[in-house]
Amino acid sequence: MFGKDLSEQGVLLLQDFPVLSTLREHDRRGVDEMIKTVEDCADFNRRYAEPRALEIDERIGRDPDFFDWDLVKAACKYRLLSLAVPKILGGIAGKYMVTNAMLAVEELCSVDAGTGAMIGATGLGISPMLTPGGMAHWDTVLHDVVEGEKTGNPILMAYAITEPSAGTDVEEPEFLKVARIGMEAKKVAGGYLLNGRKCFISGGREAKYLTVCVATDHTRPLETWTTFLVDKDMEGFSCPRVELKMGQRISHAAELLFEDVFVPDSYVVGSEGEGMTNGILSIMAASRGLVGAIGIGIARGAFKNFLAWARTPRNGKRPLDEERIQMALADMKAAIQRSRGLCLNHSLAGDRIFGGLLTNPMMKGIFMMPRKMRLSKPYKAYQQSRLGKALANQMMRILVSEEDMTDVLALSSLAKFVGSDNAMMVTSRALELMGADDSIERRWMEKFYRDAKLTQIYEGTNQLNRLVVYDVDIAKTLHVEFPHPFKKGIYTDVKGPGGE
Repeated sequence: MFGKDLSEQGVLLLQDFPVLSTLREHDRRGVDEMIKTVEDCADFNRRYAEPRALEIDERIGRDPDFFDWDLVKAACKYRLLSLAVPKILGGIAGKYMVTNAMLAVEELCSVDAGTGAMIGATGLGISPMLTPGGMAHWDTVLHDVVEGEKTGNPILMAYAITEPSAGTDVEEPEFLKVARIGMEAKKVAGGYLLNGRKCFISGGREAKYLTVCVATDHTRPLETWTTFLVDKDMEGFSCPRVELKMGQRISHAAELLFEDVFVPDSYVVGSEGEGMTNGILSIMAASRGLVGAIGIGIARGAFKNFLAWARTPRNGKRPLDEERIQMALADMKAAIQRSRGLCLNHSLAGDRIFGGLLTNPMMKGIFMMPRKMRLSKPYKAYQQSRLGKALANQMMRILVSEEDMTDVLALSSLAKFVGSDNAMMVTSRALELMGADDSIERRWMEKFYRDAKLTQIYEGTNQLNRLVVYDVDIAKTLHVEFPHPFKKGIYTDVKGPGGE
């Protein structure tokens, strides 16, 4: 049906995603690149993740500080740290960058969601660099990530927005306006001094570079929310601890401490006060659907192990021969496919925006310049100037519709909460049906259950994501607004949560 040119992995992928089979008839090269990514992730799982996932999970349960750098180095062989880095910079993100990442995350998390989250944390840290304000760092920070991957010396990134007194609050404008913000960035000569704490930051301890959102006035967080690039070697930065996690343990959740950390003006991503308008909402529009894909991967792994358990005779009978088990498997399969449909809707809509930006002739034209010229002081000074940042924002406004970005944000939130809720449903039902069993499948199922819970919490709780869908699609009160090059303070009259 699919042709002899496809591998077994490719055939399975197109069976699971018939839309991709149709798309392949029109863009064979683009779809085959995605198939190659999934094949690489499956091979990484077979060779490195699956043989050690339970062992590492149990070890970190005893020793939360342990981190498996060997697993990260193995991921470098498959270019998994470059999933979010544009092709024009040596990465693998092209016109299907969101769908490619979605498929990769699902495949990785079908064995271990912690590994997928660990790799995804770097992609999330990279995301603010892909906004107009981050272009000044494409030839430095993102170049370092790619080169480190090529040489087997991984450079990780992380995205730090959550604070001890403000978790989900910092991810939406109506909540951020009234959030209790503790961390603050104070303007000083030549830059800013950062003071305060961030918490539950995926990959925060191991990251070389962090993109950090901080208010320059904690009494007006929405209007002053600003994104900074932080190097872990900056004086005053430290990681006091990592959390003892219930699930996804391979990916650390770190507490970060900033004590008079000086960040130069050139390390402001965009302009002061653009952290929400030019950052978080657009990033969440890309990333939340990927959490839904993490949930799909977990549900797939749970389904596989539950089916193996059901096929094994117990007291002379196979559980699979019971109709209640057969119906449960059908329900699990249906949940996985429902989640896949929503995630694919989101990712293809996201590709139209994010992939379209990376492949736009205007963007390609910038990178036709020799890298030496792009690294020159005059060019970097221009990119980091108010004029350069203003023109970058204007380019974003020309190339991307605010309405399209708002629609993708809602699709992302929908895929996120459905995919993660379905993962909890599948793992919970499987555990109930397996009962008190001492099989290897039961050990895996317990891990999948623990891993699934976190997907309902990070990238905005599922309660918040439901409100996003309501506010965008029903109440019509939430919409993404890009910074106007010559206008400040677009969030001056934000309505409350769920407001009409």
